[in-house]
Amino acid sequence: MLVDFGEILESCRLSDGPAVNGGDMKLGTLVLLLALVTAPACGGGGGSDSGVGPSPSPLSADFVPDQPTPGAKTVAMLRASKSNDVVSVYVTLTDTAGVYGTAFEVVFDGAGAAYLGYTHGVVFEVGGNAPAYTVDGSSNPGRIVVGVARTNGTTTNVVGSKAVLVLQFRVKQAGIFPVTLQNRVVYDGQVPPLPISPIQWFGGAIKGV
Repeated sequence: MLVDFGEILESCRLSDGPAVNGGDMKLGTLVLLLALVTAPACGGGGGSDSGVGPSPSPLSADFVPDQPTPGAKTVAMLRASKSNDVVSVYVTLTDTAGVYGTAFEVVFDGAGAAYLGYTHGVVFEVGGNAPAYTVDGSSNPGRIVVGVARTNGTTTNVVGSKAVLVLQFRVKQAGIFPVTLQNRVVYDGQVPPLPISPIQWFGGAIKGV
């Protein structure tokens, strides 16, 4: 799991044993859905690129969003902060009601940038919730597999643009390197959780100068 702030999605027992509450059932179902969504790309535990040192020459990093002003029911990547050759990028969700979880993959050019790690967002933290995060950025270079879900069986209403999580990258060379969101879904709070539709998704590009 990622060194910074990772938490592992817990599996839930859905057998003929003790009764399972609605929250555990939804989380257990979401774990299975996440496994299906991420199966082609996820080959093991989460993590960031290891041993990624500074760029060989002075570089300045930036992120150029495909959609700088996301509208309702939109997942969009936006620049959070930058310092020298490192840039942090929000993955935001905007104006969406009844959200329980999300799963997606962030795909980027590993020759132009390196994934360093992530920090938690605020979308699923509302009401003191402690969401389950799984973020794997090491099994497949150039691909970050993300899953986040609330853990008490409740949903949240997202008002405005809020961060699902923040990803950090280091540019390796000068250039513009596209970032896309694939195998993407936002889930509602039904049992089992179902995709919320329609959701628009926007990536962007990591820039090194």
